[in-house]
Amino acid sequence: MTRILMTAALILSAGSAMAMTTHADLTGPARAEAERIVPNGDFDNLTSAQVNAIENILSGEDSNRGAEIRALLN
Repeated sequence: MTRILMTAALILSAGSAMAMTTHADLTGPARAEAERIVPNGDFDNLTSAQVNAIENILSGEDSNRGAEIRALLN
C-alpha cells in the first residue's frame, strides 16, 4: 500500500512540474502575422501569457504593434 501511495505521489509531482514548464505556441495565422510584423523575433518557447498578449496585440488596432511585440519577446 505504501508503495502505491509513493508511486502516485511521484506521478502527481512530476505532472505538476511538467505543467509549470510547458510552453505555448501561437496559432499558424497569428504566428505568421507576428513574424511579418517582427521578422527577426524569436517566437519559440513562449509562455502562455506571452502568447495571449501577442494575440491581443494582433487583434487590436494599435499602429505600434511591432514595438509592443518586441517588448514582450525581450
